[in-house]
Amino acid sequence: MNKVLYVVSTLRKTGPIVVLANIVKYLDRSQFEPIILTLSSEPDDSMLNYFKDTLNIRVDSLNLSRIKGLLIGKSKIKKYINENDIDIVHTHGIRADGFLKKMNITKVSTLHNYPYYDYSMKFGKLKAKIMIQNHMSTIKENRRDVIACSNTISEEFKQNRLVIPAIQNGVDTEVFKAIDDSKKIELKEALEISKDKKIFITVGSLIPRKDMQTVIDGFKLYNKNNDSLLLIAGDGFKREKLEAIADESIIFLGNIPNVVEYLQLSDCFVSASLAEGLPNTVLEAMACGLPIVLSDIPSHLELFENEEFKFFEIKDTQKLSELLESVSNDFLEEQELSLKMIREKFSAKTMSEKYQKVYMEKINE
Repeated sequence: MNKVLYVVSTLRKTGPIVVLANIVKYLDRSQFEPIILTLSSEPDDSMLNYFKDTLNIRVDSLNLSRIKGLLIGKSKIKKYINENDIDIVHTHGIRADGFLKKMNITKVSTLHNYPYYDYSMKFGKLKAKIMIQNHMSTIKENRRDVIACSNTISEEFKQNRLVIPAIQNGVDTEVFKAIDDSKKIELKEALEISKDKKIFITVGSLIPRKDMQTVIDGFKLYNKNNDSLLLIAGDGFKREKLEAIADESIIFLGNIPNVVEYLQLSDCFVSASLAEGLPNTVLEAMACGLPIVLSDIPSHLELFENEEFKFFEIKDTQKLSELLESVSNDFLEEQELSLKMIREKFSAKTMSEKYQKVYMEKINE
């Protein structure tokens, strides 16, 4: 039995942690024993109980503050690895990647973003500069052990003369799946969503990179007849400003545990993101059979390679409005394309199997 240790900062429900959940859920337990080690204590929106109770995975924590982590984090992780006879370590995130830098162990690291884009959009200039330098140094040091979560990120690293293979993110189709119209009506009634209006949904943090303002402006331009609703699932520091430009047809749900139900009752998913790794929220919407309207960033285009689909240039509210108008009530063809893409390329089981193959190759080396 090969012990796989997954090292992450916390199990806060974010894209990388959802990817981790999908990897370990479909691990072949006859070959691999998964263990999760977190660096710090858990926040309120943690997936800890899901990993421990639903997936039956051992989870330990070093409970280190940021300062203590810098001082003793590396030695604590090394001690844990030795004491637990770990065969391979898989890290997710800048903190975990940094702690294992130059550590002489069998390891894998998943890159969920391209630092030059993501950190610059998310943090102030000075903090972003420091984070980019630190993460790029770690990536270059660990280059033989790094895997990108999308072909787009893999291509972007070629600018830095780094050849990084990709394993594309996958979605758990046992959880995210399409439902019939009668069940949609039941869900709308249960969640007090209008049965008489077309429902559009977007999911993501309310931060500049997600560009929710374009979604709102494009939707308002489209919804002049007031026959549709826009659901916004997610939270963030831009919420107050976004609520100020919204109208009564736009509902802010905040962070919700049952996002799958809101996807299933909706008629179309929208994303105006300026940059992504390979967005789990889009994959989840596709698995629920929703037609998709997306900004034309490379990671969105990657999902529908060689397929005609509904894309608009970033921040183009007029084009977004036109695409929302083109979403018909009878969207069987678009639904089938979304489901086809998930079945053929983006299932969590397929993703997990690819990582397991990498684990065995590295262990056998």
